[in-house]
Amino acid sequence: MNETPSGKKTERLLDEAASIFASLYETTFQALLDAAGPEKAIELMKPYLKFHYEAGTFVIKKQYKLKTDDLTSLAGFYKFASILFWGVPLGNFEFFDDGFTVERFYCRQQIGRFWCALDCDWAWCYSMGAINDNYEWFLTRSLYKGDPICQMMVKRKGANIRGEVKKKPVEICTPQPSKEELAYWQSANFSQCWIYATNALVDFAGKEKAAEVIRPYMKALGMSTALELTGKLGIKERDALSIAAIIEYCNKVASQKGKMLVQTPERVEKELTECIFAHASQDICADALEARSNGICEMINPEYEFRTIRRMCKGDKTCHWVIKKK
Repeated sequence: MNETPSGKKTERLLDEAASIFASLYETTFQALLDAAGPEKAIELMKPYLKFHYEAGTFVIKKQYKLKTDDLTSLAGFYKFASILFWGVPLGNFEFFDDGFTVERFYCRQQIGRFWCALDCDWAWCYSMGAINDNYEWFLTRSLYKGDPICQMMVKRKGANIRGEVKKKPVEICTPQPSKEELAYWQSANFSQCWIYATNALVDFAGKEKAAEVIRPYMKALGMSTALELTGKLGIKERDALSIAAIIEYCNKVASQKGKMLVQTPERVEKELTECIFAHASQDICADALEARSNGICEMINPEYEFRTIRRMCKGDKTCHWVIKKK
């Protein structure tokens, strides 16, 4: 079974909404790494991701009635979960008596970044106990380290794997989720990881300092997002309506409900009554999304600014934001 999907084709497997959440997660995780250093960042993130990946494993095993009591079903779960959570296909499964190897040719995560390999390690090392505690997981080759592929090994605990082993062909069957299911699971994965990365940054620096740390990262993300979406959305003007169109495109993934109060080229205001982050443990709108929106303003027209007047994650009954000239 030889699969070498191109990066361009593979990237489309990640739902658009999930891609937006993934960018928020990656940006916040990088801010944490830069602020705390790799060792401290690992220490801070481990308990959050351990809970996340163990819980996620139990949920999808129950949801899809998956068995993981032998090597074939174990490999099937591994293949299925990789698509379900990250939109990344796996190929070249090769089985031996006490385990198997599998390869990944592309990853949505920021290849070359320090945490790329770590995040993958955490995902599978922490979830292996929930998948099948008789087996263990290893990353044997890594795109992060300069290898042409990532290669992973799952083997029975205590088994010695040395040198060449006798490989055998095995047919792997997995569930076939709909596009809607993939969109749901991928968005849930990355949005929750983003909240955990935000929590870890607050744990390290405290609320006020964490906000100072994250704002320039999110502003830069907003600028790159605006640059990417200007052409995609056919943005030609440089007014408040154009800025609002990009912000609304990004925010639609948060399942928001509300109404526009003002819509003019000089000013746009919106009130929200529902949002998936309404009860977030951190005031992520002020710390992150407001900064990202101001990055969008900076790229489209630096004469404008974005401000949140009320925020549900701060305890207000509704959210209210405005785009206006400075």
